[in-house]
Amino acid sequence: MDNLTHFASPERSSHEDIIRSFELLDSEKMMLDIFGAISGIGAILDKNRQIVYANEEFLNLLGIRSLELILGKRSGEAVSCLHSSENVNGCGTSEACSACGAVNAIILSQQTGQKSTRETRINSVIDGKLVSWDLKVTSTPINIRDKVFYVFTIQDISNENRRIILERIFFHDLLNSAGSLNGLLNILKEETDPKETREIIKMSEEVSRDLLEEILLHRQLRAAENGDLTIDIQLINAMELLKSAVGKIEGHVIAHGKSIVIADYSSNAFVDTDKLLLQRVLINMLKNALEATEKGGTVHADITNFDNKIRFRVKNDKFMPKEIQIQVFQRSFSTKGKGRGVGTYSIKLLSENYLNAKVGFSSSESEGTVFFIDLFKPKKSNN
Repeated sequence: MDNLTHFASPERSSHEDIIRSFELLDSEKMMLDIFGAISGIGAILDKNRQIVYANEEFLNLLGIRSLELILGKRSGEAVSCLHSSENVNGCGTSEACSACGAVNAIILSQQTGQKSTRETRINSVIDGKLVSWDLKVTSTPINIRDKVFYVFTIQDISNENRRIILERIFFHDLLNSAGSLNGLLNILKEETDPKETREIIKMSEEVSRDLLEEILLHRQLRAAENGDLTIDIQLINAMELLKSAVGKIEGHVIAHGKSIVIADYSSNAFVDTDKLLLQRVLINMLKNALEATEKGGTVHADITNFDNKIRFRVKNDKFMPKEIQIQVFQRSFSTKGKGRGVGTYSIKLLSENYLNAKVGFSSSESEGTVFFIDLFKPKKSNN
């Protein structure tokens, strides 16, 4: 096997070694009884980070009944982590794995011979749907008949973290918009110039619209994560939708002093989609690009038509460092500080779970950063 790795060791135990380890552990009934009683959600790993035993709670977390389905897999492979298939050598060997708390906890416990605990964020695709995990993981070395194994335990803190993150972001955005609106209204009370009054009223309308948009976004995110979001698929003109999204975000404070240009060559194709949801995704793509753009700068957008797909692209000139790229779609990751960061996560969640779309990006120092969303054209295309 190719020994390529970007982080952890790519070495794997043979199937025979995995079975021997399982049989060794299976013969230690007292140890397994204790393990099952105190570990909560847990598995036992060998020196190559592969699962050689798991308790019922671990299987329940994955929604499976048989240990055979994950025997020999690494933790990221067992939970279908998006990055576990990026390298032929699997979990721990892709570029993104360097930021994974689970892999780092295991490696540290191997290096020190001590228990190691980390928090980690994992994006998985299960039954075709994006699932985000927030986990607290612990790796603890144990010796059984002169052989070292690692007790790998998981505490699922997804619900707690999701609630905290969404509440922080919701109240942060809500307070910002409400504070701006209150300030404008106070100015309006003192203003006597009719021209200035009209301008302040216009700005107040924009801020109140942003306020409603923030409430709608977080309501949609909660519904989307709970699987309760309903969609209304209809035939939509792609260019009209992009222009509408640009028009809405141009009034946002983040766009002041900046330009958004839609390429002349953009396709005028039609797509079958949920108009409001796709518009929300496009607005978030534009907003993220504007946040990365300096005053006087320009964000570029276009629509291309290829094969059986329509691609929306939004580009800014700022390069995204590798350490940010590998975490960009994770729910609680942000470059804007603690308690921020659902913009790119919401783009991926809403697009891939509800619009049957594919989201991705590229970033380089020469080209800047481009986010895209691909949607399938209707079978009888109008273009």
